[in-house]
Amino acid sequence: MENNIKKISLLLGVMCFLLTVGIYIQIKTVNNSGTAVAKTNAENELRNKVLEMKEKYDNGYRQLEKKEQELTKLIEDATGDDENANQISKELNTLNSILGLTKLEGPGIEITISDGEVSENTLNVSYYIVHDEDLLFIVNALFNAGAEAVSINGERIINSTAITCIGNVIKVNDEKLGNPYKIKAIGSKQRLEGSLTMTGGYLDILESRGVKVKVDTSDSLTVEKYNGIYKFEYAK
Repeated sequence: MENNIKKISLLLGVMCFLLTVGIYIQIKTVNNSGTAVAKTNAENELRNKVLEMKEKYDNGYRQLEKKEQELTKLIEDATGDDENANQISKELNTLNSILGLTKLEGPGIEITISDGEVSENTLNVSYYIVHDEDLLFIVNALFNAGAEAVSINGERIINSTAITCIGNVIKVNDEKLGNPYKIKAIGSKQRLEGSLTMTGGYLDILESRGVKVKVDTSDSLTVEKYNGIYKFEYAK
């Protein structure tokens, strides 16, 4: 009788243990499922917000372009055959081009640079990464060679443009740009290309560090206009 009681007690203990394990597994599964669902919902909500913001930006940009076209037509209609007004209009267009507020087309070069592949023998990985000072040096060299308009990945370079590193990306005009970096410059193809492709020049130095470099010349390049807002805090 005593042995039977022990067997029944042992059996009940095993059953309770198995039941406890089963309940724990079920709770864990439900929690994990709930977490996955919550994570998916959060990602979907974030994605929807990003798409909504992009749509608002695109709509705003289209409206801005439309207003600019209307303004251009109003200026043309207002100037008419007035010689002085035509001269003012030409000066205004020239000023907008200098400020980067107008999309420009013309001959020039396109330089593409990108991070190189890291090998096992690499002693300094930073040599294989494009830095902000690399882009800054190239941009300055292009302007010194007579470039009339320069952009990096579509971002127009103006007198107040800041080029800075943030982690693995580079910010230009407060916009984060990723590798590879395409630099367009309008001007004399020969002078622009010669300022950077000479033997021992800066592009040679980058290639020696493992950076991938490609230079193309073109008879017709397009450099987009500056999409930011000019701000003057001290000048009047």
